Amino acid sequence: MMTITINGKRVKAKRGETVLKVAERAGIRIPTLCYHKELTPYGGCRLCVVEVEGTRTPLTACTLVAERGMVVRTDTPRLRKLRKFTLQLMLSEHPNACLICERDADCTNFQECIKKAAVTFGCKSCPQNENCALQDMVREFKIKDIPFDFNYRGLELERHDPFFDRDYNLCILCGRCIRVCAEIRGAHTLEFHHRGPDTLVGTAFDQSHLESDCQFCGACVDFCPTGALRDRFSRYDKPPDKKVKTTCMLCSIGCQIDLNLSAGKITCTTPHASHICARGRFGIAPLVNHPKRITVPLMKKGDTLVEVEWEEALSFVANKLRKNRKHTGILLNSELTSEAIGKIHSFADNLQIKIAVQMHPGNTPEPLDTTTLKGKVAFIVLNTDLVADFSVLLLGLRKKHKNNAVFIVIDPVAGRSNRYADVVLNPAPGAEDDVIKLLSGSRSKKKKTGVSADAIDAARHLIENRKTYVLYNPSNAPSVKIKKPFRAMPLNPKSNTLTIARSGFDITPEQMLAEKYINCLYLIGSAVDLDRKYDTVIVQDCFLPDFEFDVFLPAATFAESSGSVRDINGKLKRVRRAAVPAGRALSDGQIIDDLARTLKIKLKKKIPKKKAKRVKKVLPARTSRKYPLNLIARQNTYGYRSKPLSAVLKGFDRLREDRHVWLNGRTAAKYKLKEGMEATVNGPHVTYTGRVKISSSVPDGAVLIYFYGSSRNAHVGPVRIECTKS
Repeated sequence: MMTITINGKRVKAKRGETVLKVAERAGIRIPTLCYHKELTPYGGCRLCVVEVEGTRTPLTACTLVAERGMVVRTDTPRLRKLRKFTLQLMLSEHPNACLICERDADCTNFQECIKKAAVTFGCKSCPQNENCALQDMVREFKIKDIPFDFNYRGLELERHDPFFDRDYNLCILCGRCIRVCAEIRGAHTLEFHHRGPDTLVGTAFDQSHLESDCQFCGACVDFCPTGALRDRFSRYDKPPDKKVKTTCMLCSIGCQIDLNLSAGKITCTTPHASHICARGRFGIAPLVNHPKRITVPLMKKGDTLVEVEWEEALSFVANKLRKNRKHTGILLNSELTSEAIGKIHSFADNLQIKIAVQMHPGNTPEPLDTTTLKGKVAFIVLNTDLVADFSVLLLGLRKKHKNNAVFIVIDPVAGRSNRYADVVLNPAPGAEDDVIKLLSGSRSKKKKTGVSADAIDAARHLIENRKTYVLYNPSNAPSVKIKKPFRAMPLNPKSNTLTIARSGFDITPEQMLAEKYINCLYLIGSAVDLDRKYDTVIVQDCFLPDFEFDVFLPAATFAESSGSVRDINGKLKRVRRAAVPAGRALSDGQIIDDLARTLKIKLKKKIPKKKAKRVKKVLPARTSRKYPLNLIARQNTYGYRSKPLSAVLKGFDRLREDRHVWLNGRTAAKYKLKEGMEATVNGPHVTYTGRVKISSSVPDGAVLIYFYGSSRNAHVGPVRIECTKS
């Protein structure tokens, strides 16, 4: 520790610490726009300039390293004049009519600024109005005139990508978006273009963000101090008047988020002291406020769906459950709070109802516990795209191990994880297990894996003398067995699978749907393909299913519920209710409570402990003349309850394109298929129809599909493909 003097106050400083950080800790404010505590100091805005005794010119505090005995002044007439001048220069290229208007105080009530500038040109129509760092600075320095000619750049508003708009006419070139994208997310999507007055922020070669491998995590939007980057869903909402910290339940990571509310409506989500992915940043608010959400109980009367009161719907369900005692099956989604899962188990035990859970049955989830990983480690990423599905986990691993970890990707499909890998191995579909064996030093039964001996040797050399962990989604690698010396780290994408594993389940979804003695099917947030007619189908969900049902019970989303959830590391996290459930929707726990009351059943509070069923691994079959192509089936991890996000939310259909049939160009040409054609994939265990999408990332002789819901589509094996509609 050392001592420096700031504005006559002696303060302690750590070795290597900047003057700005020392001042912040001492409660001394130094204005800045380009600085952010999580980013490398940039010194671009020049607002944090300070005077240092012994130097002739002011220096930027964010880049100035403190030295023993240093004497610093942060607020002098000279510095105030310099900062005001710098701000005025910024405003000469930034729409400023509202910022310097003498009637700004009255504008909210009378909109008088419309006489001076177009509405679309002023602060009052900007999404960041009253939440803009530049606006705050102008008020702090009381700027009321700009002594320079105004140069409006006249750049076109960029709206061709999902989730957010970009208006670089409002950009102040602070570089925050570029630095967060590169330093924290590791995506390097953004960069400065050109020089001098022509400098702009953009992607390489002016590609769209979709083409440039953007993660759409929203970090650039959250770090932008002005309205240059705008969340498309909340751009017309007022600044939030309330924030509620909760746990995101759109995947198993369990990120801590802030739900931002304005007048009781959830307008957007932002990360709480961490970083989140596209699902958590741009999926929650549109999902909760979706116009097609069903928020009233519905019953089928004749051939018509009719809105009914809760009492009638609950009475109908209770009578059916009572009548079909021992002949009812509950198909449960894990994306519920632990409390709701416990009540459902207790409810099922009372009525002797079997429970199946929509999660991969070949694996009993165990806590990941990445906190115990120490020393030299290597990660084998197997058939899983960490960037697309588990980007926050990847960020955590890279940050924790810095440059000490080795990443090896084993995947027939060329995914986005490749750019972070030290070695990429692309085996033939179905040969992944053999590649794992070769890396561990064991022999493989297959002579040809599609991977060269040199590549195997290079990967083995990298993991030598390292603790090696295999990261994989069990649904994407159903036939793979992980044995010593490697350690398996299964990544179950669904939220709260650890609670489900502790409470257990009776049978698999496939077994339940195949049981002929089940007459009544109770689906709680589950997506299925019904192959036969049931006497009664009860649906408890947020959106209408794609099959016929008898009664619909509207469920609240996790943002409208309270409880707890276990994340992928096994840590128990709070889920807080931020908004009143839409319409007459109720939380899953409340619906079960009301049903139990109607049936006069007492529910136990504790979650029962059962041993979850295990199912044999699925072994891939060989291709044949009848089925000449290899199927690569990947779990669609972008969903909530029974619906993939791409089916209900704009933007996610473009980001994921998970309802397509993906082929290599050579394979498509062989079967006379062109992009956009409708094609059907048929195999012993799968029938899947979608639009053809041609990509070089898919190996020749294979077809890639994404499945959601029932794991029946997850079986690997040979298939054929044929054009359904041109």
